[in-house]
Amino acid sequence: MLKINECGDVTQVVMGREVAGTVYYWTAAYLIDGLLVDTGCAYTADELSTFLQDKTVDCVVNTHHHEDHVGGNLALLKERGEIISAHHLAVPLINSKLPLREYQELVWGYPEPVHVKEVTGKLETSRYNFEVIDTPGHSPDHIVILEPEQGWCFCGDIFVSENQKVL
Repeated sequence: MLKINECGDVTQVVMGREVAGTVYYWTAAYLIDGLLVDTGCAYTADELSTFLQDKTVDCVVNTHHHEDHVGGNLALLKERGEIISAHHLAVPLINSKLPLREYQELVWGYPEPVHVKEVTGKLETSRYNFEVIDTPGHSPDHIVILEPEQGWCFCGDIFVSENQKVL
């Protein structure tokens, strides 16, 4: 299931797997002037691809390697040939098949390995200049995408608590 929220030049795509009419966990991607931040989970990959069909996507960045942020990579790569990048520590993780716990497979699905490249310290679109900032904590390979002029900061996840219970 997708929910679309528009806020000026930022499009938020909120995604989650629907089971018996309920979404148990939402994740989000952001589209800003041709830059797509994260691709959601494997279960919503086709819906995200369909939504993006008539949108300009020049660059895709994964904020970290977790399955709820890279699950749409393969669909975008196959359908659009998008070049995807991530933190240098995330590259080998996204490029390989990592073990998941049962709840992770149930909620988000298994992301297929996809070749991604290392993101640079700056990302430019036609209207904005983004900084890529290392923010280890949630995971060692976590980054945020900052647009200082606008005051925008796009992060995959923030630290909520230790031993958080999902199911």
